[in-house]
Amino acid sequence: MKNKHRTIGNIFLITGSVLIGGAVILIVTNMVLSNNLKKETGMIVEDIKAEISQRTADDPVNDTDGSRSPALYDSELEVAVIDDCPYDGYLTVPAIELEMAVFDTWNDDYLRKSACRYYGSPYTDDLVIAGHNYKSGFGKLKKLSPGDKVFFTDMNGRVTRYIVEVIEVLDGTAVEEMITGDWDLSLYTCTYGGKSRLTVRCRKA
Repeated sequence: MKNKHRTIGNIFLITGSVLIGGAVILIVTNMVLSNNLKKETGMIVEDIKAEISQRTADDPVNDTDGSRSPALYDSELEVAVIDDCPYDGYLTVPAIELEMAVFDTWNDDYLRKSACRYYGSPYTDDLVIAGHNYKSGFGKLKKLSPGDKVFFTDMNGRVTRYIVEVIEVLDGTAVEEMITGDWDLSLYTCTYGGKSRLTVRCRKA
């Protein structure tokens, strides 16, 4: 009987050790990926800013009060290819000290590097941007509050200003609800476990 209890105890001990080890590996992996994301997107943002500066050096589209060129205001979202990757611009969220490049499309490789446009455009008031929930990335979204400001800067240097209105959690399968809601900008990331989507809804300022 003692041997049986000892065997059961050993099984629980081994199982617990494996689970703890797996959790540690997961935490360490997320930390490494988060640090890589912070470094990667920081470098990309600098490249995007350099591209924007070059484009607007002779014909700036934004002055200090944020006025826009009427001709560019009606144009489609312009994509710039930098190091063989397509970008729409970059996202800035001062309240959580977040600044991320925005890829024009999304896939797993791009999401590991920065945020991605999932749907829509700032010009059609239905822009949806996705990002991984790494600590240095969209994992910060949960710290936002209604009234916080969000800025999207396109490749022509034009800044679209938004105000956070609602923070909600959607089911992971609620694709239509994500893209058809009456919001000018939606930022979303997976919750821990990946079954739901933390979503920040914004209106144009």
